[in-house]
Amino acid sequence: MLKCGSCGFITANYDMDHFDSEKIYDESYFNGSEYENYVRDKDVFLENYDQRIEFLKKKDKERLFSTVLEIGCAYGFFGLALRKHFPAAHYKGIDVTKEAVHFGSTQFGLDLVCEDYLQHYRDQPITDIFMWDVIEHLPHPDLFVQKIHQDLGAQGRLYLTTGDISALVPRFQGKNWRMIHPPSHLHYFSKKTISLLLKRYGFKIVSISYPSVSRSLRQIYYSLFLLKREGNSFHRMVHSAIPGGLKIPVNTFDIMMVVAEKE
Repeated sequence: MLKCGSCGFITANYDMDHFDSEKIYDESYFNGSEYENYVRDKDVFLENYDQRIEFLKKKDKERLFSTVLEIGCAYGFFGLALRKHFPAAHYKGIDVTKEAVHFGSTQFGLDLVCEDYLQHYRDQPITDIFMWDVIEHLPHPDLFVQKIHQDLGAQGRLYLTTGDISALVPRFQGKNWRMIHPPSHLHYFSKKTISLLLKRYGFKIVSISYPSVSRSLRQIYYSLFLLKREGNSFHRMVHSAIPGGLKIPVNTFDIMMVVAEKE
């Protein structure tokens, strides 16, 4: 772990210039690596996205979300939720996992592309860009924020979620905090450092909040006892016995949702 002596930004001690996103974020990332079964938890993701969209609608009742880009769209579940709330919105999703993009495009009829956002060209300004649990994965988040500012139209907004390493739980757990697991998580922002990054590239902070997140019990058990571990037969037996539809809301107040507006 490396820490900036000036601003306090914390990052993994990793060679960012030789980061292979296609190798890390293949289909196995969503099936048995980071997630037990991402698609099976679709309803859980949709519930979380519904809550976030409702929160944003209450904060700004006039916003129409007319031209939307989601960076790191995975299987397109947020696009589904957005279509329900704003059927007239022009949504496009971008991701580096080709299997996820193919699934979302064919199963849901969403406009998804498998591409590196830094190489993605837009000839029309975007009103709203979303990055849910993405920025901590990027080897060069500054380049993404810079390009996002360029791609947004006047008063365009960026919405993102990421961990807050300055929150109580990570301060108590230290290096055992669940969000610290390079090479998939490379950067560990705080409320201060994410604000500094966004302001540096021409954004003003609209709000920072700490919403609850629903998780399936199967995924919670998988993350605690089986993820990146061999796992004994007892844990595998218990995990397989958990019904797939069970979920609970969790809020450890260490995941922040940031809304920023282009100045």
